[in-house]
Amino acid sequence: MHHCVLCLHDIDQSYQATYVTLLSCFANTQAELHVHLVIDESVTPYRHFFEALCDRYGQRLTFHDAPDIPEDILAFFPGDSLSKYSAASLWRLQLHEMLPDVDRVVYLDGDIVVERDILDLFNQDLGSRLAIATHDPERRWSMHKRGYYLKRLGIVESRYFNSGVMILNLDALRLRAAAMGDNPFWIFTRELHRRHPNLSYFLYDQDILNAYLSPDEEALGLIDCSFNYEVCLFRRRFMKMEELKGKIIHYAALKPWGKFFPAQFPYWHYFIQTPWGTETMQRLEERIFDPKDRIMPIMLGIWRNPAVFRWLWKLSRPFLK
Repeated sequence: MHHCVLCLHDIDQSYQATYVTLLSCFANTQAELHVHLVIDESVTPYRHFFEALCDRYGQRLTFHDAPDIPEDILAFFPGDSLSKYSAASLWRLQLHEMLPDVDRVVYLDGDIVVERDILDLFNQDLGSRLAIATHDPERRWSMHKRGYYLKRLGIVESRYFNSGVMILNLDALRLRAAAMGDNPFWIFTRELHRRHPNLSYFLYDQDILNAYLSPDEEALGLIDCSFNYEVCLFRRRFMKMEELKGKIIHYAALKPWGKFFPAQFPYWHYFIQTPWGTETMQRLEERIFDPKDRIMPIMLGIWRNPAVFRWLWKLSRPFLK
């Protein structure tokens, strides 16, 4: 039995995107999976959708109540700074406590389409490392972010990873927690905050994970980007549909349910098979013909005139730092 985890706080029907993630995963594997869905009360009305999906594919499902994040950790994210991602972005940092009988898990964000056998991830050699992930190509290393990521957080640029797809060694994390007397992520975050009391986290759990793991090659292993292929502006990935085959596709920056772009079609391929599939064409039309959409014309301009865009980028880059 292979264990995978998703954490879900519902914002704007995001439970439907999580459903698509699981559906695509089940449709492309023969492996026996045990899905652990960490939820809060916002997802309770939709539990039956996930139960029916897992029953249809013969996969095991366990719901877990959202863990309590220590108050002093939450205080590091002032005001409504967590509203974009929700506190659910921090739940994955307590999985070694929540799943005491599981040795390792594959963690997935809820904005992913799995277009390959998820077993390929489980077959990665984790060894004694705490985690395996993929490099994040979307970090823009401006002078400001270099100061933030590379100096203050101590992250090696080439080892900055995206936390949306990870293999986590829960046994090793529990051993480290026992040796340290507390959750190692919280210990590290408190120390980081003592050193940099005015630090503002851009990506919350992802920043904490990177600051803790990426400098240590014995703690973090990196695998190729096909296991977490981010659909983003980097190398115009948002336009290149042919490159999506056989990958775990991550809509980390551009969301199919937000704006229209060609690389979102794998998402709609599975969405049409969901309980809300009859709404597919309406939702696509709303995005394609949205008169307020200023993103798609810009994207088409980048696609059709890459040389012009490179000149514009060079001219504007000093003002973006």
